[in-house]
Amino acid sequence: MSTDEQLVKKILTGQTECFREIVSRYEKKVWAIAYKVSKSEKDAEDIAQDVFLQVYKSIHVFREESSFSTWIYRIAMNKALDWKRRYERKAAYDVNGEFGHTADKIQLLPEQKLLKQLEQEELLSIMNKLPDKYCHVIKLYYFNEYSYQEISNELGIAVKTVETRLYRAKGLMRKYFGKEEELR
Repeated sequence: MSTDEQLVKKILTGQTECFREIVSRYEKKVWAIAYKVSKSEKDAEDIAQDVFLQVYKSIHVFREESSFSTWIYRIAMNKALDWKRRYERKAAYDVNGEFGHTADKIQLLPEQKLLKQLEQEELLSIMNKLPDKYCHVIKLYYFNEYSYQEISNELGIAVKTVETRLYRAKGLMRKYFGKEEELR
């Protein structure tokens, strides 16, 4: 039985069928990491697929500074945490354009629902008062989940300009909303 490092070397020399051995060695542990974060079997499967795709694409950058298992588990954790951030961002802005996860609304008392709805309406109202250049960046980044580079390409502006507009937009929204807490 080959070691992980031997399998990596074989893969790098063109013996890509050795990647199956890597997958069979780590699929349960990678899936377990993904499941621990996502709490969903289907999402854990999707995350695990992303992990192995990333491992396959990036195997040439594995430098043996740590063990292969540590490297693959780090990729798994990063992919799972990326998934969680996207999931939370989507949960914060549902299909109806309202902030807040649908499950959260069910558990709230009527008074709490009303307060939350008013807060959501105020937040959307504030966002719509922003200059277009800020509003577009906020929508693309938080609701469409575009990267800075994708926003840059979409709007035809520099990545640094995207960063600046996003920073300023969040500052304006905090100012208008009257809260010092960080917008997420």
